[in-house]
Amino acid sequence: MCRRPPLQRRSLVSLAAALALAGAMPVRAADDNVLSTGPAAATAGGLGLNEAIREGEARRNAAPSAGATAGALSPRPEFAKLPVYVGKVGDKPVRLRIGPKPDERDSLRGEYTANGVPGVRLLAGEWEDGSFLMEESDDGTRVSGNWEGTIDASGAVRGTWTDAFNPANVLPFIIRPLGSVRVIPPFDTAPGSGATYAPAPPRASIQGW
Repeated sequence: MCRRPPLQRRSLVSLAAALALAGAMPVRAADDNVLSTGPAAATAGGLGLNEAIREGEARRNAAPSAGATAGALSPRPEFAKLPVYVGKVGDKPVRLRIGPKPDERDSLRGEYTANGVPGVRLLAGEWEDGSFLMEESDDGTRVSGNWEGTIDASGAVRGTWTDAFNPANVLPFIIRPLGSVRVIPPFDTAPGSGATYAPAPPRASIQGW
């Protein structure tokens, strides 16, 4: 059986598009880290991102450099009951609240906290054939970090985290589910195993389809 090619970074849906409803926010430009700008950003809703975007833009305008923020995002109520993953990025313990995107296969959304780092960072990621990619945002308007790794048979993910503003800053990470709920499925190397998470496919309105 033919295997799909490994997941490529450019195939990752941007954090803005993943968290906005019905494509209300434009995806980030390929030549910078900006997730969302312009009037469409102010109308994004449903996941509390409209406030995050406004707050983030204000912090960006006041920040001393493109790679620094003057504040921190607060935890989102809509993520409070999502399954928890724990682990480390570098030497910092991290705690992630993540859940499957309701309308996309093999994808997640959520937020995470790291010891010694104020506030939360928003997350959006996806996986394919044991490869895992995820973006984070520290202000709701731009990508601040990229996660890239592999999923093992237990559902743990290991790889590297890269600072979006300083690509030379690369740290190892490992995250694993806390408890029995696995948002990121264990990788099954058996051909055709179909280990995946996906929302139920829509039912066709035409009888017999």
